[in-house]
Amino acid sequence: MVNSKTPYSPGIQPERHLIEPISFKPHQPAATGFRPRFKRQSVLTLLLLAVYGCLAWFLFSAKAVYIKTTPEHADIDVSGILQLKLADRLLLLRGIYELQISAAGYSPLVTLLTVDEPRNQAFSYELARLPGHLRVATPGVEGAEIFIDGIARGTTPALIRDIPYGEHQLLIRSERYFPYETILMVEGLDREQAQAISLAQAWAEVNFASRPAGADVFVDEELLGQTPLRAGILKGQHNVRLKLNGYKPWQDHLTIVPSQTLDLTDIALEPADAVVYLVSNPPSANTTVDGEYLGLTPLELAITPGQTSTIKLYKQGYRAASRKITAASGDQLRMDVRLEPELVQVLFNISPPDAELFVDGSPSGAGPVTLSLPAREHQIVVRRAGYLDYNTRITPPSGVTQQLNIQLKTEAQAKLEQIKPVITTHAGQTLKLFRPDSFSMGASRREPGRRPNESLRNVAFKRAFYLGLHEVTNEQYRLMNPTYTSGELEGVSLNGDQLPVARVTWEQAAQYCNWLSRQESLPHFYLEEGGSITGIDPQSTGYRLPTEAEWEWAARAGNDHQLLKFPWGQAMPPTEKSGNFADQTAANLLGKILNNYNDGYLASAPVGSFPIGNNGLYDMGGNVAEWVNDYYGIMPGGNTVETDPLGPINGEFRVIKGSSWAHGTITELRLSYRDYGDKQRDDAGFRIARYLE
Repeated sequence: MVNSKTPYSPGIQPERHLIEPISFKPHQPAATGFRPRFKRQSVLTLLLLAVYGCLAWFLFSAKAVYIKTTPEHADIDVSGILQLKLADRLLLLRGIYELQISAAGYSPLVTLLTVDEPRNQAFSYELARLPGHLRVATPGVEGAEIFIDGIARGTTPALIRDIPYGEHQLLIRSERYFPYETILMVEGLDREQAQAISLAQAWAEVNFASRPAGADVFVDEELLGQTPLRAGILKGQHNVRLKLNGYKPWQDHLTIVPSQTLDLTDIALEPADAVVYLVSNPPSANTTVDGEYLGLTPLELAITPGQTSTIKLYKQGYRAASRKITAASGDQLRMDVRLEPELVQVLFNISPPDAELFVDGSPSGAGPVTLSLPAREHQIVVRRAGYLDYNTRITPPSGVTQQLNIQLKTEAQAKLEQIKPVITTHAGQTLKLFRPDSFSMGASRREPGRRPNESLRNVAFKRAFYLGLHEVTNEQYRLMNPTYTSGELEGVSLNGDQLPVARVTWEQAAQYCNWLSRQESLPHFYLEEGGSITGIDPQSTGYRLPTEAEWEWAARAGNDHQLLKFPWGQAMPPTEKSGNFADQTAANLLGKILNNYNDGYLASAPVGSFPIGNNGLYDMGGNVAEWVNDYYGIMPGGNTVETDPLGPINGEFRVIKGSSWAHGTITELRLSYRDYGDKQRDDAGFRIARYLE
């Protein structure tokens, strides 16, 4: 090892030293060890920096929350440690807090407060006032009933607790006092309010005194005491009566004004009349005393003492009774009078003779019978099996024999009599009732103008029916369809109110019948589905189109059993003005017309313009041809009898009957003529019918 302290020179040998090892000893720290040392000022600085940093972070992150309360002085408590109050704002971090608000007199509020993203947030809360308490007193009157909002809450004096804050109706009632009613504001806040209410009396003092004293005092038939008497009587009108044995009752009407004392202290009682309690058999007899009407028995009569009075009783059906009576003052008598019936002979002629007669509910014989009945009202009933009861009231006249003729009717007869021969519909149509028997419709093959579809058919009618006297007019049809128009032809209107409706399809005519049935609450004859006619109800008595058989019978059948060929008679040409047919007026419009015939109308005419036709019907020929109920078909002839035929059950076309203003040939003008179609026509309309039952 070279000692660094010995300088080294070149060429000179350095001094040699012995290098000896040094014993190694581990480092031994001091007994106290090593402790880092910090200055106190540095530590405080670091702590302040940390606090300032946290505060800065809180101020930067917190939201300013404004909590408005009603009342304003309420205490606010928000859960959580990190919050800071600045003026009227509270700094809170985002989150959900429990909020408690409380104030004296209010119900505390506990809710959740959600602080969200906006920097400034405001919340409003209103505390509910606690109920209030009401102390009610009515000075001078105890036990008055208390009602709050119509609910009984006790009697005065009383403390009524827990009345909700706000306006309430207060009503105080006490017998003999005027009710007190007001609107009361209850302030709540668990506070007590007082109401002292002075009730106004609804009565007055009345002083009674009589000569002599000791009379019973009745007010509205309630005994109050004996004279002299001081009594409180409620306001209003009252009947007052004083009664003392041996004296006439004294009575008067009083009008009581509250708080105004009334003195009745000079009442002189008169000695009593004799009293007669009058009873009659039968009761309810009219009674007079010395010609003065006093009412119906039983009666209590006052008779002038020491004087003879005449009592008379009258009752219908009985002989008048008269009694005379003399009584002394104070007498109390009873009089019973039996009235003798006044009998009258009544002869009952009854058919059938074995029918049973009841008079006033009692069996009284059968057949022709004469009875002696009191001259008063009686109930008369006559009965027999299979017949309708006869029921009436009679009052036989005095001194005259009365005869009563009674003819019982079977149910069928009564029902028949109730049937109207003519009816008027809701739309104003007049229908006539027909009860046809049978006839042969169609035409013989030898008849001029006959078509192959007019086979002779035997028809029988079992059901009576009504048939319209006229064709349905535009005015009547527009009651169902206000916008409907029949149009015009060559500048001539077909749309006048009284002209027959035209250009309607068969289905439109059937729908009109159903509409008319609805107006009168009748069952539909035609079945409808989705606005279309799908079938018929043959048993319905609702309005419908006439069947082909009904139409032809009504147009042709007469009283002489000879069927008409034409609307006017049996042969061509038509008589003057016999109907609206294809005439000279329509020569430029129609191909075939009636020569030398002019009815004055180019097209249709107002219904009923021409003379009445067969069976009292109008326009069964001419004017417009008419849709009828039947499907069209070629009907076979023969000896078979068809009863109330309705035509084929299906088909493509419907039958059209009758000639129109456009027809002028012998074929078309015949009443057996059968046309058909499925489209509307300028010259086709309809009339209505319905079954009786």
